Formats: sequence, structure tokens, C-alpha cells
Amino acid sequence: MTRAELPTLYTRAFWTACAVHLSGAMSLAMFVLMPLLIRALGGTDLTIGLVLGVGTAASVVTRPFVGMLLDRLGRRRVLLVAGLANALSWLPFLGLRTAGPWVYVWATLHSVVWGALFASYFTYAADLTPPERRAEGIAVFGVFGMTANGVAPMLGEAILARAGFPAFLMTASGFAVVSLALTLFVPSRPPVLRAADAVPRAGLRALLHAATQPGMPLVLVVTVVLGVAINAAFFFVAPYTRDVGIGRSGPFFAAYAAMSVTIRLFGRRALDVLGAHLVSYPAFAVFGLGLAGLALLPASGVLILSGLACGAGHGTLFPVLNALAITRAPARFQGTVVSLHTAALDLGAVVGTPLCGLLAERAGFRTMFTVMGAACLAGLVLMAVDPARQRRGVA
Repeated sequence: MTRAELPTLYTRAFWTACAVHLSGAMSLAMFVLMPLLIRALGGTDLTIGLVLGVGTAASVVTRPFVGMLLDRLGRRRVLLVAGLANALSWLPFLGLRTAGPWVYVWATLHSVVWGALFASYFTYAADLTPPERRAEGIAVFGVFGMTANGVAPMLGEAILARAGFPAFLMTASGFAVVSLALTLFVPSRPPVLRAADAVPRAGLRALLHAATQPGMPLVLVVTVVLGVAINAAFFFVAPYTRDVGIGRSGPFFAAYAAMSVTIRLFGRRALDVLGAHLVSYPAFAVFGLGLAGLALLPASGVLILSGLACGAGHGTLFPVLNALAITRAPARFQGTVVSLHTAALDLGAVVGTPLCGLLAERAGFRTMFTVMGAACLAGLVLMAVDPARQRRGVA
């Protein structure tokens, strides 16, 4: 199929969705600095891992139900409710004075909202993306979230240095309000179904049906591995840099986001053409090298180089695994599948963040990042032995 024959992707609705994603992600990405608040309240590295792990576990448990709501109520309604909840979920942190039980409560609430928004964003993006250009569409849509992942931590650190945590939390809530306002321009739009997909299913039966499609369990397991890697980078670089005498972690996140955006913009068609398996092998290897390389800090240049490597892995792996999951289930369950996929990503955080916190506290950050880097090889091996690749001809 030539470029001229490809179906239209970049519509007004697509760019509106991107604007909603960018502003919402600016709010959500501020959360990567939450470990600094937990430390300021008297928490340890293990506390950080447990708070994030418990919150993400609740998000994973509720995510399949978010998928069902997306498929039953429509994308717009869920986006509006979750967007409002995101704006409100930052405010209780203003009243915290210690790293006690309420840290877990409010972090859990925010994590559930975060997961609902994440699933809603990418489900709606999948609706707007023609199947022939799905990896490209998810990649470009993801650019706006990844841009926020680079900008928001730098902005957050600047606000913390100048105005403290109250201003930081209000800024995060403010971005959520902007995203909520933009969501009002999102039209109600049901997913386009193939005739073969129009058999109605409901509730947990739909969830089970989607999760057990041929090749789907492997995609979800590989996504868990990716989630472990992503959360090790997102939530533990900021406290680690402080420990080794580096005042700001922002350059890591900026490099991470810049590389991910570059890959998604200039390699977006290659992700569809080469296929999930061919691009995933080097992507997992590079991500692992980036994480392991952080053990060399505070050596000059390592923070940025590691950010570039991790960003290359994330920028490649998320869109291709997301597209692969969608192609392995009927279109009727698109919301359920995207929710399952994002829940698998967060399940990596449920497993990984407490483990990372424990390793950091007992063996040090250098050992922790080295172990997490080595763990990326599991994703590479799983993709290499995927039997559905041969059976379905997936490249």
C-alpha cells in the first residue's frame, strides 16, 4: 500500500485528543516526583516503593472495570469523570504532615484515577486510528504524553525549588483542569466494529474472552516486564540523583522524552512495517543498558545517556505492544483490551516498585538499577519465543 492509499489518520478529532492527552499528561507526569514528597514527610526508600506499589495494585484491580465502562458508556463520559477526579485527587496531599496511612490512601486514589485516564486516552486514540496505521497512530498520540514526561518533572523541580510542595500540587491540579476543559470538545463516538465482532458479550465474560485470545497472555506478560523497567526509571531516579550529589533529575527525563518522541515521530511508519517482534528485541536490550548504566552515576554524561537509552526502549515498545494487543482481540473489546494492556503495564509497577524500594534500601541504588536492567532481557526472550508470531504471521 502506497502512502497515498493509506487511510486518513491526522484528523481534527485526532489532534483534539492529542491536546487532551498533553495537558492531562502534564498533570499525571508530576507524580514521578512524589517520592520527593514522601521523603520530605519522613518516608524511606522502602516506603516509596510500598506507597507506589499499593496504589498501583489498586489501579490494576480496577482497570478491567474501566475498560468495561469505556465499552458500555463511551469514551467521552469516562474521560470527563476521570479528568475531574484527577483535578481533585491532588488536593488532599496538601494536608499531609507525615508519611503515615493517609499517604497510602491518597496515593492509591490518585493511582486509580491515573490508570483510568491512561486507559481512556489510549482507547480513544485507538478508535481514531485506522488498523493499517495503528502503531503509527498510537506512537504519534503517545508523543504528547511522552513530551509531558520530559517537561513536567523539570517544571515540577523548578516549582519545588522556588515555591515548595503546595505550589507544585496546585500546578498539577491546574493542568488537570485544563485537560478537563479540552475534553468537552471530544465528541461521543462509538468504536467501529467489524461484522464478525458484533456478537454481544458482557462484564467479566468479555474480559476473559479478550484476555484469552491467541497470543494475548504473552503480550500481557511482556508488558508487565516493560512496566517494571519503566517504573524503575520513573520513580527512583529522582531520589537516587539526590543521594549521589546531583541536584536535579530533570535532564534524565528530558533526554528520555526527547529520544522517545524522536523515535515516534521519525520511526512511526517503521513500527508498523517492521512489526512488533523485530523492533522489540533491540528495544528491550537498549532499555536494559540504560537502566544498568545509571549505576555509573555520578559520572559525567551518564544521566543523559541513560535517559536516551531508556527513552528509546519505552518509545519503541509501548506503541508496538499496544498495537499488538489490539490486533489479537475483536474490535468490540477495544476498550477492554487497552485497559488490560495498561493494567499489565501497571502490574509491572505493583511488582517492581516495592522490589526496587527494597533493593535500594538494602543493597543500594546501583545494585537495584543493575538488576532491573538485567530483567529487561526477559522481555526480549519472551518476544523471541512467541508462538503466535509464526501462527499468525506477525512480523
